[in-house]
Amino acid sequence: MNIAPLTPIFVPSYFLKMNLRNKNSWAQVTGFLKTSEANVWRLLTEPQLTERYIYNCQLHADWHIGGQAVWTALDENGKWIDHVRAQVLVYSPYQHLAFNVVHQATAKRPEVTSELHYILKPKVEGVHLTIKQGDFVKLNLDEELFESCQQGWKYVMPLLIETSQHFFEQPG
Repeated sequence: MNIAPLTPIFVPSYFLKMNLRNKNSWAQVTGFLKTSEANVWRLLTEPQLTERYIYNCQLHADWHIGGQAVWTALDENGKWIDHVRAQVLVYSPYQHLAFNVVHQATAKRPEVTSELHYILKPKVEGVHLTIKQGDFVKLNLDEELFESCQQGWKYVMPLLIETSQHFFEQPG
């Protein structure tokens, strides 16, 4: 029996890294907010509220599919600076909000676009909110952008819940 020798193949490092994570290609966090879907929607769409939990950034958008969105913040000189630009992908009030988010080019990678989803699921005493961003495998990127987004959302979710408690939850 003749067996041909194995031919070495080139496998890009980003492919190996992503597969080592069991194809976990979406940064994702979940939280439970003891308030209504309408109030969670306000948390996600009102600039004065987004500023309280997402890196001091106000979200301004044209609220329709295809509309432009920007997260902007005041710099130390009092000037508004755009931090993240996006386009509205899904606009289903009280249920699902999604964007195509533009990640600016760096020395390590070109400009790329990921999807960002906020998914609201009503429960008896509040709303289960899932935030997910990706698909980083589809973008053919190394783990750096995935990890950055995952850590960012892990930082944001507790602040979002705290903002909800401050504005919408009544003391028990």
